[in-house]
Amino acid sequence: MLRKLSIDTLRGLACILLVAFHVVGDTSTVGLRLDDNDMLSRLNDVLALLRMPLFSFLSGFVYAWRPYNGEPLKFVRGKARRLLVPMLLVGTLFAVLQANTPGANAGQYDWRLLHIVPVAHYWFLESLFIIFLLTACLDRFKLLATVKPFVIIWLLAATLLLLNPLPPYLGLQGAAYLMPFFLLGLASNRFADQLPRKPVMLMTAGLFVGTCLYLIFVAAALPYKASLPGLLIGSCCCVFLLRCNLELRWLAWIGVHSFAIYLFHSMFSAASRIALLRLDVDATAYLFVAGLAAGLFGPIAAAKVLRKIPHFGHWMLGESPKTARPPRLAQA
Repeated sequence: MLRKLSIDTLRGLACILLVAFHVVGDTSTVGLRLDDNDMLSRLNDVLALLRMPLFSFLSGFVYAWRPYNGEPLKFVRGKARRLLVPMLLVGTLFAVLQANTPGANAGQYDWRLLHIVPVAHYWFLESLFIIFLLTACLDRFKLLATVKPFVIIWLLAATLLLLNPLPPYLGLQGAAYLMPFFLLGLASNRFADQLPRKPVMLMTAGLFVGTCLYLIFVAAALPYKASLPGLLIGSCCCVFLLRCNLELRWLAWIGVHSFAIYLFHSMFSAASRIALLRLDVDATAYLFVAGLAAGLFGPIAAAKVLRKIPHFGHWMLGESPKTARPPRLAQA
């Protein structure tokens, strides 16, 4: 049985990848505004193939611990509180700050379509909400209960990812991208006894190496994330990392705060960059380390403050007012 400490460790890794990605920026016009050929920028592009797949994979794994229990209204209310309310509150705050803060990478927002067209990285929350609803429906009809129907559903989800037919509105496109990884995480938990550790690790490692060799010697290009090579690389890395059973308590400590980090990291990392640039500190190494530290630890401090604000703070964190409390690290 995989322990929660191992899952929190992978969550911590996902948080570091997420914060680093936004500190560096995905183009030369955002983040540190590095040249596209800069080594850090190229590494950032490679790790993007793992970043959101890993978050989605872990969400699916944890869902399998607490699946849909036959109470649809309770399930929908819980997921809306956890995902949509913070998306509306924190995402709107982020958009306002980004559009009005000097030195920020100002977003161009059509305020009439705010959140219909997802705001920055908060698209993940909308997409994950859709995925939870779809998965609950599939569980309701026992379509994910055994391996054979699960494989058919996963292949359909993978086909949808590759065809990419959905618009970006309301997180639909993101849901199509993330669904195969979410389902793979669910299967890694639900069917764990049917997936021997060593053969799975060897298979995923071999498939990963084979895909990389193809990209290097045949395609000679980094794959688009919603492509077959992107799907294979993300899937293999997620399953392999899970089966490594990593347990690093310092990384797991970051992982238990993953939701707060996801919500607030961009605000803190951007603030650190703006502050250092105003102090004429423009060395890439200093900006990167400061942005990474601010993006990881600033949200943890912010969450502690929010939990002390009655009748409001818990909503921004997606927590119930009756159960709002700091997350705890699993005991060894």
